[in-house]
Amino acid sequence: MQTKRNANGGPQSRSATQDRILAAARELFALHGFKGTTTAAIARKARVNEALIFRHFPAKEDLYSAILRAKLDDESLSRILQAAECQKVTAAEALKLVARRFGEYADPEFLRLYYHSALEGHALANGFYDQFVRRLIDLVEELISRGIKEGTFRKVKPRVAAQAFTGMLRSYCLTRELFPDHALKAENESVTLAFCDFFLNGIVRD
Repeated sequence: MQTKRNANGGPQSRSATQDRILAAARELFALHGFKGTTTAAIARKARVNEALIFRHFPAKEDLYSAILRAKLDDESLSRILQAAECQKVTAAEALKLVARRFGEYADPEFLRLYYHSALEGHALANGFYDQFVRRLIDLVEELISRGIKEGTFRKVKPRVAAQAFTGMLRSYCLTRELFPDHALKAENESVTLAFCDFFLNGIVRD
């Protein structure tokens, strides 16, 4: 059984039925978007009575919120943020670690759901951006500022550089998951590390 957080932030058990409902909702939201998915369709996919969905999730928006909470607790996302927070290595090595963790990450279903929600202007997209993407950009900005202070990086605008670095990796993930026929034919980790090297070669001092 998996866990979710209660109102006080502590662990709260989640039933197998709730897991099945959320898995069905996640798949259908990824395929059809929030507006294009009905609770009736989710009930059919999860093989439950539609009334049972509302017993666990009073509104369709609550399904989205639960999916977002679960994703933000995902270990693979935590590993990316932890890499960006690393103080035990140089800033350049930390950026390489972030790139490597991006290469390890894969969740095409959530990515489709996320971009559907962004196009629909749903709060899920803003919530995920604020709690993961913006956090990552902030941490990379701090890394680049540290690299400048260390004398390893030339003086650049840290925020712009952080946007460029994270945007490069996010764009690769988007292409790889949503347009696989057009993705680079190589191991994900080798591609993200190569991108990181290109980036570093542009800011590392001679």
